[in-house]
Amino acid sequence: MLLLLGLQVQAHAQDAAVTGSVISEKGDFLQGVNVQARKAGSAAVIASVVTDEKGLFMIKQLAAGTKYDFTFSSVGYENNFYRNYLVKPAAQKNSLLIKLKEKNNQLDEVVVTGQGIGISKRRIATNVTSIKGTELEQLPSGRLDQLLQSKLPNAQIRLTGGQAGATSIIRARGVTSAFVNSTPIIYIDGVRLDNLNTVAALGGGSAQGSAISSIADIPMDNIETIEYINGGAATTLYGSDAANGVIQIITKKGSGGKTAVTAEVQLGAERSTNDFLHFKRTADLLFQNGLFQKYHVAVNGGKDKSGFSFSMNYMNSSGVQIYDQNNNRKIDFSSGYRAALTDKLTYENSFTYVNNKYKRNRNGNQGGYTGLWFAESGSSSITGPRFNPNLDSLSDADFAKMKDYVNEAERLQDNQITVNRFTTSQVFKYTPIKKMVIKATGGIDYRVMRDMMVQTNQYLTHTTGTYTNNRGNISNSERKYMGLTFELNGQYSWNINDFSFVSTIGGQFFRNEDNQVAYSGTNVRDGSRLVSDAAVRTANDYYLEVVNYGIYVLQNIGYKNRFFLDLGLRGDGNPAFGKNIGVQYYPKAGMSWVFSSEPWMEGIHNVVSSARLRASYGLAGNLPMAWANQRTIKLDGFGGEQTAYFGQPGNNDLGPEKTQTAEGGIDLSFLKDRITFSAGYYRAVTNRALFSVPPTPSSGEMQNQQFNVGKILNRGWEFHTTVVPVKTNDVTLSANLSVNTLYNTVLSSGGVAPFNLNGFSARTLQTVVQQGYSVGFLRGNYGTFDANGVLSSTVAQSYLGTTIPDLFGSMGLNFRYRNLSLFANADYQKGAVASDWDSQFRFNYGAGTEGIPQGEIDKNKRANWLSFTNMFVHKTDFIKVRTIGVTWGLKKLSAIPGIQNMVIGFTVSNPFNFAASPFDPEATISGSAQGQGGATTGGISYATYSAPRQFVGSVRVNF
Repeated sequence: MLLLLGLQVQAHAQDAAVTGSVISEKGDFLQGVNVQARKAGSAAVIASVVTDEKGLFMIKQLAAGTKYDFTFSSVGYENNFYRNYLVKPAAQKNSLLIKLKEKNNQLDEVVVTGQGIGISKRRIATNVTSIKGTELEQLPSGRLDQLLQSKLPNAQIRLTGGQAGATSIIRARGVTSAFVNSTPIIYIDGVRLDNLNTVAALGGGSAQGSAISSIADIPMDNIETIEYINGGAATTLYGSDAANGVIQIITKKGSGGKTAVTAEVQLGAERSTNDFLHFKRTADLLFQNGLFQKYHVAVNGGKDKSGFSFSMNYMNSSGVQIYDQNNNRKIDFSSGYRAALTDKLTYENSFTYVNNKYKRNRNGNQGGYTGLWFAESGSSSITGPRFNPNLDSLSDADFAKMKDYVNEAERLQDNQITVNRFTTSQVFKYTPIKKMVIKATGGIDYRVMRDMMVQTNQYLTHTTGTYTNNRGNISNSERKYMGLTFELNGQYSWNINDFSFVSTIGGQFFRNEDNQVAYSGTNVRDGSRLVSDAAVRTANDYYLEVVNYGIYVLQNIGYKNRFFLDLGLRGDGNPAFGKNIGVQYYPKAGMSWVFSSEPWMEGIHNVVSSARLRASYGLAGNLPMAWANQRTIKLDGFGGEQTAYFGQPGNNDLGPEKTQTAEGGIDLSFLKDRITFSAGYYRAVTNRALFSVPPTPSSGEMQNQQFNVGKILNRGWEFHTTVVPVKTNDVTLSANLSVNTLYNTVLSSGGVAPFNLNGFSARTLQTVVQQGYSVGFLRGNYGTFDANGVLSSTVAQSYLGTTIPDLFGSMGLNFRYRNLSLFANADYQKGAVASDWDSQFRFNYGAGTEGIPQGEIDKNKRANWLSFTNMFVHKTDFIKVRTIGVTWGLKKLSAIPGIQNMVIGFTVSNPFNFAASPFDPEATISGSAQGQGGATTGGISYATYSAPRQFVGSVRVNF
């Protein structure tokens, strides 16, 4: 809806300027709206600006006496047009007030991820999920994966622990690889980021315990949009490294109006999540109330041909563990800039820097004293003074003694991680002729992590109960990652009668260097923090270089803007490919039919707003380990002399594993987008899956070698719906729900024996890959009891259940009354199991019967505690409410000089958990037996902290 309010002219001779503001139907100022001006009847854009935080825009140097067409577009809103606008002489005034209507259906939204250069969603045959930065601003978390929980309808994101920097398990369409982690590749403004989400090769956690994630320090402010594609044909453009999907962060580059400043304060309390604690007293023993604070300042502005954006943040969380053992302090700033250098050349850049410093408490499989293992797993009976492990049965005096012991053990811990990271993206866009765009992107992601753990003699004496003055030690590890990204592509659009064509050709190159050093010292005096002060010093190093390059061609053909063919091909080269492999090709083909645009649908447009059928087929891959094709010699030392022996056997036929995905779906919108519904089915088969194959004994080789011998199937349905039952100027109510099914199995192992992804020894418990079963199923001892409750038999290495859910999804609710908004979101899963290793230890240490028949305990005591692991396996079905929040917007603040508006909010994170398991079904150890970047499915709950609850209030002021 357009209202012509007047005319304002700023002119030099016959030039004039048109100004105005863009608002929503609710009256909110809309920032980031793209405003384009064309001469009436012409398709050529002569000026393009973006509205500022107050919704203002200005287009200069328009010819007085000439008619212009104006287009207003923004993600999540219907396009609006003002046609044949007459620009009057300089003596008169000109101003436009534009209203945009919010929409749920976004077929005309332009996306870039998986397409090289921007293209309308209606033209592509796959789904691209877009999340606006304004949606993320409501949430207090500073982690990408945690923010996206419940926001991506067809993906599941689970944090594997509640400590700062914890890894996460991210998967959408199952587990496509038994070797490569399921984390999607991540880009920011076209630059590839370090996405390591497992333990590093040296340090950064334990192989079967808590690891440190590179995702935890990706900056989450100054974001315009996040786009996500979940594999298959959508990721073909990325070739040999994108079978798990792609997340792209697009940052702000400024607006086209006056400079606007935003300041925000977030302040609140943190509480431990005690829902899954076995003993009530554990909370009093290990946890404290924490303080969360975050301060944010942003500046946005620009002119018609340039724009800038800057954001700076300080966050400090004291954590909920006593003695601030999980304190997290993070400082980051981000900037973005755009400029039209000439009429045909534009330049954009972005720069981010993060300094993230946090402490990590000992947990999981780290040995010695660890707080949760001591309290929840019953090891208090064998640690230090040796307490009664049943905390809740202790007398007050005995519990006070235990608390004194734990206080000192926690106080003396000294574990610290420091991360410094900067990322920059540089983009040039050149338009040599009409409808042709050439885009060049280059950038760097540089991340340095230092992990330090100090164990003093005082700490070891206290926790072991044995005096020592020569076992103090310091363990340091450093990981330096540098990723280079270069991409050059071009796109040309043209029409022939009813046909439209969009042709894209481009090339990508990335090079990652991963340099790690571990150095430690033992027999260190208390108070020293330098390895050089140790009597005994050791060191180790690790170097990894990954290079990948490819060329792609995409062709999109449209007919009458309603039927589209989407075709593409990528060819990849990589030094890790065997010499017999050569270039690897990844084709894709798809169709999109917007049948709501057909003439025979015109009569029901008020009922069916839009309708689209889509289908596609495509290949994407996962790279083998760098240089895994090479035959090597292992060099070492023995007795002070050099030694050499067989290293990697080599494989001249080694190539990427390729996931071929066939999918189809329908997208519907009813009653002017009041109801949207999307349904789809996919079948993804990973051929030539990478398995680690042990050598034949007669070969004399000693090391496993990667071979392309496996075959993995994932298939399922994907549903998503949004319903807006109430929508008026004052009141809006909307709800969304996603449902995803999943079937995963290893179709073939190529004759390779079962191997483990995670866990412990084969005689205890592992997550395993085996033909005929899901990837990462639980394997352990299955015990059977007789009529008297006594163990009668044990079958070793039995199937105990799948760790991959067959049903998962998310849900959300949003309500608005004028300037007051309420929101909540949650996610769920069903069909998986996990092992309660804490419960198994409690039984062993006599802290509880844990459901084991009394007959077995009376006869055999605790001797058979490893013989019936099946008794400690539980379903991990859950519904978790991730956030509940409220915001209140104050708009009329003209009485306060300089303040445009204010938003007051309050958010609760992780408020409610409903789970079938007695332990936290998400807090499962995430290490990988395959090493750095290896596949993992979780499935083992072992002394791991749950994510804390946060109660955070916020005040955001726009100046």
